Amino acid sequence: MKKSGILVIALALLFVGVAMADSGNIEATKQISFFGENGSSITSTDSLFLSSFSNTINSGSTIDGSVVNSNTQTNSRFVLGSLHTPVALNHNIRVIPLGDIPSNGKVSAYIEGTIMEGRDKSSSFFELMEFSERTSVDGKIFLFDKQMGWVSGLNRA
Repeated sequence: MKKSGILVIALALLFVGVAMADSGNIEATKQISFFGENGSSITSTDSLFLSSFSNTINSGSTIDGSVVNSNTQTNSRFVLGSLHTPVALNHNIRVIPLGDIPSNGKVSAYIEGTIMEGRDKSSSFFELMEFSERTSVDGKIFLFDKQMGWVSGLNRA
């Protein structure tokens, strides 16, 4: 068992970059290239939650597999210099073969949100919108490419 754990660490290549995109906003990129042996597997989960005014948006993805070649990119703009700049959330995931070997396992990606709009000077909401979307695959993966985004503001950029 101990040899397997050392082998997993030696075969897993993981790069994670997190940076402040601009003025307090977040941008993160994660690249995973993993080839498991002797029954070893890797699990990775990404999630980003955005709450602005009366709106909540959640987006993310999960990977669980014995062969994984994936790239996830997440960014969010929530610190604004002006009311004319919209808030935004984006989460993208791409899973492709590792060389000639297809990725193998389970991948899922989702986005969900609740939007409450007001009108005039009323203290209650005028309109309530809820949405959710989930895509998943299980087995040999030759291409899983999911791009999700949400933008809200007085002016859309």
